[in-house]
Amino acid sequence: MDTPVRIVVQPSGQVVEARRGDRLLDIAREAGIVFEAICGGAGECGKCRVVVDPPDAVEMIGEPGRSAPSPGERAQGYVLACRSRVVGNCTMTVPVESRIIAPKILIPDQIDPCDLDPAVRAYRVSVGSDPFAVGSSVRLEDYHGPRPRIDREVFERLRNRGGDCWGIVHSDGERARIFRVTREPGRKIGLAVDLGTTTVVGVLVDLETGRVIGTGAALNRQITWGEELLTRCAFGRAEAGCATLRRAAGESIGLVLMGAAEQAGLEPGEVAEVVLAGNTVMTWLVAGRNPSPLELVDAPIDRDIVRFPAGELGLPLDPATPVTCLPSISRFVGGDVVGDMLTAGLCRGEEVSLLVDLGTNGEIVLGCAEWRACTSCASGPAFEGGGISSGMRAMEGAIERVSYDPDARAISWFTIGGGAPRGICGSGIIDAAFAMYRAGVLDFTGRLVEGAPGVRRNAEGLEFVLVPEDGSATGRAITVTERDMTYLMDSKAAVLGAVKVLLDRYRIGTADIRHLYLAGAFGAYADLESVVGFGILPRLPNAEVHAIGNGSLAGAYSVLVSRARRREAADCAESTAYIDLLVDPAFVETYTAALQIPGPPSLFPNA
Repeated sequence: MDTPVRIVVQPSGQVVEARRGDRLLDIAREAGIVFEAICGGAGECGKCRVVVDPPDAVEMIGEPGRSAPSPGERAQGYVLACRSRVVGNCTMTVPVESRIIAPKILIPDQIDPCDLDPAVRAYRVSVGSDPFAVGSSVRLEDYHGPRPRIDREVFERLRNRGGDCWGIVHSDGERARIFRVTREPGRKIGLAVDLGTTTVVGVLVDLETGRVIGTGAALNRQITWGEELLTRCAFGRAEAGCATLRRAAGESIGLVLMGAAEQAGLEPGEVAEVVLAGNTVMTWLVAGRNPSPLELVDAPIDRDIVRFPAGELGLPLDPATPVTCLPSISRFVGGDVVGDMLTAGLCRGEEVSLLVDLGTNGEIVLGCAEWRACTSCASGPAFEGGGISSGMRAMEGAIERVSYDPDARAISWFTIGGGAPRGICGSGIIDAAFAMYRAGVLDFTGRLVEGAPGVRRNAEGLEFVLVPEDGSATGRAITVTERDMTYLMDSKAAVLGAVKVLLDRYRIGTADIRHLYLAGAFGAYADLESVVGFGILPRLPNAEVHAIGNGSLAGAYSVLVSRARRREAADCAESTAYIDLLVDPAFVETYTAALQIPGPPSLFPNA
C-alpha cells in the first residue's frame, strides 16, 4: 500500500493527507478547501491556479490548454488544480487571485413585515388510551384546521410523556402535521434562506413577532463542482454526485444557521421551520432530486411547493423539522424568482411592471396581478464578473465602479475596500463597457478600436488596459479583451432581446411600464445609467425604479411568517406564463437587433 502524501495548504496552514496520484482539485474538495473553479474542473476557465512547492511534486494531466499557466509561471510552481495530480509531499499555496474571500453579500437590514400568520404553532395536546389509534386519539386544544398527521415515533413520545404537553404543529391550511412534542411551548423560531448558486444567505425570525433576530451567510460549498448550473447538473447525473451536491448544500445552510443562531444567542435546535428560495437546480438538489432532466429543453416542472424533513439534509435540527422550498415555474425560473415576485408585489399590483434579476442566469417577469409572463435567458455569469478574463466576484479588491470624465477624457475606477485592484466584478464590468463606449474605445458594435488610448494588441487580439501591471495587487494587468467584449455583448443582447420578446408578445410599449423592479446584487450595485447606456435594459420613461435587494430572501421570509403569502407563492407560480426563448423564433430577431450599443431605436428612441 502506497504511503500517503502530505500537503500543507497555505495561507491557512491546513495539513492534508492524500493518495499518490489524486487530483489536487479533488483533494481540496474532500478537505473543504474552497477556491475558484468556475468550469467545475474541466480545465477551461483557468481560475483554479495554485502554487506547488516543489514544482515536481505534481504531474500534469492531459495537454495544457489555453488557460494553462505559461512556461515561466510553471517554473515558479503555478499549476491548475484540476489538471494536476500529486506525486509527492508538497506545499500548495492558494494565491490571492484564486481565493474566494468574504464576498459582498446582500443581507437586508430590514425586511418589510406582512400579515403575521406562521404555519408553525404550539397547542396543548392530549392523547387517548387506544395505542393503535395513532392519529384519531390525539387532541389539540383550540386548534382549528385539517386533522393533523403524527408520526408513530412522535406519538410514542407523546404517550410516554403523559399529560401537560405541547404539540408543535405545522399547518399550511390544507395539511397539518405534529412533528415535535415539548414540555413548554417555547419560542417559535424560523429560518428563511436564499439558496444561491454562489452564496447562501439566511435570517432567523421570531415567528411570534415577525422580527429578524439573526443573520448568517456562507459560500455555497457546491461551488468547487462548477459555477454554472448545467455543470452541476452534469455532475449530479450519477447518484453519488447528486448526493455529494445535496450534502454540500446542507453543509452551507448549516453554516448559515449556526452563524445566525450564534448572533441571536439561541440554540440551532430551536428552529421550527426552514423556508428556502432557490433556482430550480438548487431546489431539486437540496430536495435530493436528480437534476439531470433539467438539462433537457422540455424538462417537465411541477409548479408545487417542495417539502421534506430537515433530517434528510443533515441540518443540526430535530430531524422532523419541516423544510419548505418555494415553487419553481420552469427549469430556469425557480423559487428565487417567485420570491422576487412576492417581494415586488407583482401578483398584487394593478399597474404593469417589469422585474429583472440578473445573476448566473437572467430572469425577467412582465405583468401585473391580472396577468404575468416570465422568461429566462443565458446572460451567463458576466454580470457577476464570471467568464471575464480579469473578472472576479464582488469582494475586497474588485473594481466595482468605473467612470468616464469627458472633460479630462479619462477613465477612473474604484475598488471594494479601497485597496489595489485584483480584478473586476459585475457592476464594474458594466460600468467599464459603458465608459469605454463613451471614451471611443468601443464602437457601436462593441468592438475595440485599434489605436484608441489604452488599447494594445496581445497574442489573441486587442485589449484595453484598465489597470497596468504595476498598479494591480497581482502584478498582472487588469484588461478588457476582445473576447471579453464578445461575451459581454452576447450577454447584454440576450437580456435586451428577452425583454423585447415579452414586450412584443403582450403589445406593451416602454412607456406603458410603470414600475421597474431590479432584484439581487445586480439591482443593488449596478449603476442604472450604465445599464441603460450600454443597452442591457431599455429606457423606460414612465417607470418608477425600485431596487428590491435580496427579493429571494425577503420572499422566503414572507412565506415563513405568513400562510397567505405561502398561498400567494403557489398561485403566483401556477398562473404565470413561461415563454421559452429557445423555441421562440422572435428571439433570434430581437437578440440580433440588440447586438449594438445601446440597442434598437424602438427601445432607445433618443439614443
